[in-house]
Amino acid sequence: MSLRGKDFRGEIEGDLHDKLRKMAEFRNVELSALGSEFLEKMIAAEWHAFSILLDRMESSGIVRRPADSRGKPGQPDFSRERK
Repeated sequence: MSLRGKDFRGEIEGDLHDKLRKMAEFRNVELSALGSEFLEKMIAAEWHAFSILLDRMESSGIVRRPADSRGKPGQPDFSRERK
């Protein structure tokens, strides 16, 4: 685990890795730090779109609540407050 947050490891295509490396070199930052920054921005944008979708579904009377999913690994729990 890193000091900044939770650890995540993944693989990206070679050409995307090269592009990320060049951008990191240009900005004079670590490749992993820039990759984390981009990933965080993408997750924030996707979460925003997802929360809007949930709000619209709820206002239309379509509510997705998984049955008995609390406490089961791999099962989403959408009943928590969205941020």
